[in-house]
Amino acid sequence: MREIKFRGKRINNGEWVYGYLIGEDVIVGEIVEFCDEYFNTEFWWKVVAKTVGQYTGLRDKNGKEIYEGDILDVDGTPWLIEPIGTEERDGGKFGLCASPYGSGEAYFIDKSILDGKVIGNIWDNPELLKGEETT
Repeated sequence: MREIKFRGKRINNGEWVYGYLIGEDVIVGEIVEFCDEYFNTEFWWKVVAKTVGQYTGLRDKNGKEIYEGDILDVDGTPWLIEPIGTEERDGGKFGLCASPYGSGEAYFIDKSILDGKVIGNIWDNPELLKGEETT
């Protein structure tokens, strides 16, 4: 079973935070204390909802975790990992990506994408997608 976790950009300083998603715009850390009446987490950060992306359960060729919204360089072509949906078939394919970005074509991720490396994400590095707008 893959690990379920998310990332998002904090609204107060724009830094990325990783943890569990509550609602659409809050990411929290591990539960560190709980009882019948309350619980406490390591942290609790409000994030920009449109920047939230789920961990795909996959890693690039350098071992870096791949999240929705990441941009991978695969043989010189940028591939955007998009949160369009998921499907597991044919030996571990998961999620969708577009190649080249903006082509309107979508492909299920297969093992060849894992030969690429994460070079950024759509929020911090939209220029990696050759000037395509990111709304």
